[in-house]
Amino acid sequence: MNNNLHQDHTSRRERLFVAIRLPVTVQQSLQIDTRLVQNKLDFRKWTDHRDYHITLQFLGDTLVSDIGHLRKALRLAAAEGQAFELQLSGWGTFGLDEAPKVLWKGISGEVDRLISVQKQIVMATSMLGFEAELRPYSPHITVARKYMGQLPGNENKGVSGVLPEHSSGVNSWIVKDVVLYVTRLGQSPMYEVVDTFSFT
Repeated sequence: MNNNLHQDHTSRRERLFVAIRLPVTVQQSLQIDTRLVQNKLDFRKWTDHRDYHITLQFLGDTLVSDIGHLRKALRLAAAEGQAFELQLSGWGTFGLDEAPKVLWKGISGEVDRLISVQKQIVMATSMLGFEAELRPYSPHITVARKYMGQLPGNENKGVSGVLPEHSSGVNSWIVKDVVLYVTRLGQSPMYEVVDTFSFT
């Protein structure tokens, strides 16, 4: 029986991804802006503000037994990075403007440093067999998914026509580390920190 338990543990998988976490103050600021948008747009799923993040690499279903090697690779990759500053920027969508799949908040600031860290993470994980996405890297914060249709009063405006132009409150921060997240479907917040990897 012990052998079976051991086998179950080694074959168990967790859905993982590597990301940059937003500080609580920035999460709360974006939450305030998002509430204004929620009153104007009808999306099926709105991201819990505690789950706001910038994805660096989606790793997918990963064997629990491989997480130790992954942590080591991420620690070494992060050690080559240095702190940099990011800011929230404008709103955007993926998909058709009249029926977008994703509503997101953009990123500005030292984006070249962000892209450099992302490449470093992809390189480190590729040595463990993880594959990078084929589409070009486009850093953003997913705010909502699956547009359901316009609320009364927004006819003929499209999604972009009702989005605010400027952010209010705290919208910049210093990035000092990257985070390994596990997805907990059905929970709120849905993403749980597995480990944090600091820059030098």
